[in-house]
Amino acid sequence: MNSNVHAQHFNFKDKLHKQFIAAAYLPEPNQPQDVININLKNGTFEINPFGNKLKPFNRNDFLTYQLPFQYDPMAKAPIFEAYLNRVLPDKKLQSILAEYLGYVFIRTSTLKLEKTLLLYGSGANGKSVFYEIVRSLLGEQNTSEFSLQSLTNENGYYRAMIANKLVNYASEINGKLEASIFKQLVSGEPVEARLPYGRPFVVREYAKFIFNCNELPRDVEQTNAYFRRFLIVPFEQTIPEKEQDKQLAQKIIKNELSGVFNWVLEGLERLLKQKQFTESEAVIKAREKYEKESDTVKLFLEDYNYAPHSVHSIQLKRLYSEYRTFCTDDGFIPVNKTNFQKRLENCKVVIEKRNIGKVVFVSNDSEYKQYT
Repeated sequence: MNSNVHAQHFNFKDKLHKQFIAAAYLPEPNQPQDVININLKNGTFEINPFGNKLKPFNRNDFLTYQLPFQYDPMAKAPIFEAYLNRVLPDKKLQSILAEYLGYVFIRTSTLKLEKTLLLYGSGANGKSVFYEIVRSLLGEQNTSEFSLQSLTNENGYYRAMIANKLVNYASEINGKLEASIFKQLVSGEPVEARLPYGRPFVVREYAKFIFNCNELPRDVEQTNAYFRRFLIVPFEQTIPEKEQDKQLAQKIIKNELSGVFNWVLEGLERLLKQKQFTESEAVIKAREKYEKESDTVKLFLEDYNYAPHSVHSIQLKRLYSEYRTFCTDDGFIPVNKTNFQKRLENCKVVIEKRNIGKVVFVSNDSEYKQYT
């Protein structure tokens, strides 16, 4: 009798392997926190404070991935550089992209920056080319592409699938997300997950997060703890159709991955030195704009010229009805009445309970002032 046992159901076999990798207590690599190892086809590239080197593979590094190309210190990427200069002329924004891809290889215990990267802008601006390049650079088996909404779902199924991945890179970010789980994930903290029909377990090593988006999430938690986790890189160059090269990503993937990797290494080393992402006025402004526009109640007050008032008041019921009309007309999802009241109070609006119900002390007369 043959003593070998084989899994005949490949879906079950795949899930079993992922459950083991995510939940098993494997030995920790015995190496200093400031040493970073990256597996490539021709060896392991080691980055440490005393110098970088390509070394032979070593099982004691416990690396479960391999990038699908060879390390070549002399490799260049002229097509990739021309692409970046066309779609993202701001050199600081280019630096941030390189730094974040380098961040993918840094353990949270070594450098905890608590950021998710958003490539933000309308279509025909080069985001999809960057997506294809990154997926090929890191290896599709080392990446996942689940939405932020799926990853923050309470059932935890999708969180189980990002265990030991390098990056989760999804093409959109629309929909409602669970803020507490989102903050936990972006911070790289241990997070609960489970596979279908399986018991919950804790994932400790999992992907960093990149998203392409035409729109940013609306109706979100209005706290600094939420907004500071976004690193928003605006893609504002629209490429005319006659200038678009549909094979651009494949040309770079076929010929320049080693050169693109050297660009990433520069970003990684810069990040280790700075201990933070390169400061950019464009990124700061993008976050401030997102913070303002994500609060539909504040937008409503500004649009209707409502400002806090010491005497004049309006019934909360009537004001909420106006707010819902505003959201319907502008394509927003309105918050419920309880959250509406909380958002008003955050805008320093006084609400009192009277015989006719709750009233809101606001006025839209000429004394209107900007909310801050």
